[in-house]
Amino acid sequence: MGLLLIPLLLGLIGWGTLSKPKVSVSTPSIGITAPSISVPSLPSLNFAPLSILRNGNDFTLTGDLPDLNVKTALLNALKAAFGSGVNLIDKLNIKAGVSSPDFSGLGGLFKAAVDVPDFNFNIEGGTLTLTGTAPSEEIKAGVEAAAKAAWPNVTIVNNIVVKGAAPSGTGSCGDLQTDITAALKTPITFETDGFTLTAATKQELSAVAEKLKACPDAKVAIVGHTDNTGNDAINNPLSANRAKSVGDYLVSQGVSAGQVTTKGVGSSQPVAGNDTDAGRAQNRRTDITVS
Repeated sequence: MGLLLIPLLLGLIGWGTLSKPKVSVSTPSIGITAPSISVPSLPSLNFAPLSILRNGNDFTLTGDLPDLNVKTALLNALKAAFGSGVNLIDKLNIKAGVSSPDFSGLGGLFKAAVDVPDFNFNIEGGTLTLTGTAPSEEIKAGVEAAAKAAWPNVTIVNNIVVKGAAPSGTGSCGDLQTDITAALKTPITFETDGFTLTAATKQELSAVAEKLKACPDAKVAIVGHTDNTGNDAINNPLSANRAKSVGDYLVSQGVSAGQVTTKGVGSSQPVAGNDTDAGRAQNRRTDITVS
């Protein structure tokens, strides 16, 4: 009887095991989404085209500006940088709605470029292109630094070329006045009421420029004169223009603008009598003096 009960008990134990319900526990999943961060972008610059081209003391301005106030600020910045003797050739257009840069830093840029006689400032969109001929890498770098300081958000393209040092003159800088006088085979004279340089005069002044570039510490004073035809109201500005034409040409040939000063004295310092055509022709002249 005991033996019969053992299989029955085992069966009951197995049934209990099979009938116990299974419990399923699921682990909840947690999804984490990183927040998106929006970084604001700088507005793109869209300046209207503007060019300022220097040739000695002449500055030609072309391009578009939004109004007269901006134009006045631009012209005043150049006058402040170069003084009243600067000649501004205004070819600017007023177009309402166009964009232009802040010109408060323009004077500093052109002062940094004072020894670049053919300096050209050209801005369009968000790019400022600098061109011209500099006497050294330091001046080229200084111009670029001034541009970046004035307009830090503008792309600067520095295409300024560095010109090699001028060869030494045949004489020493102590003999510079003699060398210049020798280079001027004939006096620099002008037609009545004129201040245009002849081709022969330009050739002689190019030789003078080479002498001056070899002596960068030297200063020259250029004085313009007239005959006694007319009055002071005519002769004084005419003599100043004669001196300026000589000075501008020297600067255009690579002489530093800081080496050259010009002025006119009208008919007050004749070298010949004004009672003959030949005498008056001698008085219509410019003098170059080393100081």
